[in-house]
Amino acid sequence: MLINKWLQSVSLFIVVSLIGLYLVRKPDTFTHLQHLRLSDFLFLLILRFLFLLVNGLILKAYASKFLIHLNHKEWIGLSFVTALGNYISPFSGGMLYRAGYLKLKHNLSLTKFTILLASNYMINFWCVAVTGLICALYLMAESVDIPWQIPFFFGGIVLFLFMLNSFSFPKFSSRYWILKKMEEGIEGLKELIRDRPLSFQIIFYIFLNIIVNGLSFYVAFRSIGFDIFFSQSLIISLIAVFSLLINITPANLGIQEVVVSLASSALKVGVGEGLVVALIIRAATMILVFTLGPVFLHTLSKIQSADST
Repeated sequence: MLINKWLQSVSLFIVVSLIGLYLVRKPDTFTHLQHLRLSDFLFLLILRFLFLLVNGLILKAYASKFLIHLNHKEWIGLSFVTALGNYISPFSGGMLYRAGYLKLKHNLSLTKFTILLASNYMINFWCVAVTGLICALYLMAESVDIPWQIPFFFGGIVLFLFMLNSFSFPKFSSRYWILKKMEEGIEGLKELIRDRPLSFQIIFYIFLNIIVNGLSFYVAFRSIGFDIFFSQSLIISLIAVFSLLINITPANLGIQEVVVSLASSALKVGVGEGLVVALIIRAATMILVFTLGPVFLHTLSKIQSADST
């Protein structure tokens, strides 16, 4: 645990230092904020709220697979509390709270939870990659300058995940942690696909969140006065999703900002513009999480206390 905290602190320090160094060299970066209007930021807050709300719906749908029926306080609350926990605890601490709550309140085993989580990551990454590939090909067809590596990246992920789901692979030793999680994800995904209505429902929610997240980036870019196609902002938001794989800082703080900046640079949008947009979205999300997260944490604690008495 101490090693994890030390690694997290060092990683956060390095990332924040790199961002700080860039801002020192480019002091005019935040001049973009002079274009930001209160109405735009309020709209962004609504979009981030919807994003967290749909995350809760996805959890509710997955839980129903294990005959767990979450009420509205639970599926909404767990979404916000998970996000809050990821900010204040090392290495996705919010997920640990979610696993603990589902175990204590609904008797969902840790094994089933990890299968649920792994399959969710796999189907989410597949939907993200499919959307990214379509957007990249669309921009290329419209003669928009886009690096060939971007459609190749998304296409490679689509093909890789399709092959994982289509072919049988040998069982891996438990000492290969990453391979073991991939195996759990594949088995969970295959089990989910057998339930067509549920799988369509989850895929619908995921694509809905992809659009909401893309709209967040589009509104943020527009709010600082940058003219951008929705498909460009959508691709940047999709690339940012894969920063979840580099989970070494609280809620990917700093990591996501760097990934968004690099993706913006690759699409000729600009590193500085991408950084400002990432920080605006981060601010909107944190306002919601740190305002409503404690409220829902109290609500869920009362639900657990009522069950234990």
